[in-house]
Amino acid sequence: MSKPFRLGILGNIQPYIQILPSLRAYFNPIAIYNPDTTPAQCQIPSASIEEILKNPEIDLILNLLPNHETHTLTALQSGKHVMVEVPLSMSIPSLRRMRDAIQKGKEHNPTGPKVFIGCARHHAPAFQLFQSELAALDRIYYARCRNIAGPSTPAFDLDSSTLVDIFGDDITPDRIALVRYLGTLGCHDLTVMRKALGFPDAVSNVAITNPFYSAVFHYTDGKGHPFTLLYEAGVDGVPRSDAHLMVYGAEKTVSLQYDFPRAGDGTGSFVTVVVEEGGDAGGVKRTEMVSSCEEAYERELMALYEHLSGAETGEEAVVDLRLLLMIFEHYNRQCGTNRTPLG
Repeated sequence: MSKPFRLGILGNIQPYIQILPSLRAYFNPIAIYNPDTTPAQCQIPSASIEEILKNPEIDLILNLLPNHETHTLTALQSGKHVMVEVPLSMSIPSLRRMRDAIQKGKEHNPTGPKVFIGCARHHAPAFQLFQSELAALDRIYYARCRNIAGPSTPAFDLDSSTLVDIFGDDITPDRIALVRYLGTLGCHDLTVMRKALGFPDAVSNVAITNPFYSAVFHYTDGKGHPFTLLYEAGVDGVPRSDAHLMVYGAEKTVSLQYDFPRAGDGTGSFVTVVVEEGGDAGGVKRTEMVSSCEEAYERELMALYEHLSGAETGEEAVVDLRLLLMIFEHYNRQCGTNRTPLG
């Protein structure tokens, strides 16, 4: 096996603290930047962002910062591989900047730096069962994706160029709020939806009541049947996670329920698949499978290792961006050129 990747970490490492020691054959943490965590808490030497990005001993950056583009570009241009959480980019100009940075990075890394887009939720073993149960449905009639959780994560500053790339000069508080949410928690929901159900045909009725959001997606299942998915999400101060993707068939309902670590407290521990169908004497037969968050994060890191060791692909970033642009473009059409309560 090749040598482990030498890892520099930017941001909150809480979900990975228990995983990295068991993966020393694949990843060797060199330094971490996280002002909210002391070195003693994670047993990794601390350093500034600049020190990590310039360190020639580091060849892989785990970029967990919410507004990650600037540091990702710097790392790629210096030839370092990067893992970022979904989404990689929020606009076409941003994606082009990423691709230009990869080309620039080949001056320092002849094989080229690579980007891995992380979303631990779909790496959980339970997610594989969820996909199998969906495939067994005769057809899909309806679906619902919900993610209402708290406490709310601290707001982060958005680069003004990002907002201009997406909306031009028509930037409003609601548009800023939507980009903030989809650029952090929301895109994890969208990625799970896309991985499980494919790419939607259309989106309609985007609603923003900051910090709550909703949208209606229109799909065609693998057997040619149309169905609708209601997406509802938001953050508040109640410390709980009400998060699931639920799919309704004629005689069976399949749901993926997840409770991932929340900002600040690190709580959250599972991914569960629940299957409900008719049982004897008119009752409900319920079966479930539970995966731990540790399993999901471990499999995500192993997928990262395999990606860096194999062929490069940019398809995930493009598809994620297509879905984001579908939402943004519909919201712009819905608002129209005249200011309304929706815009």
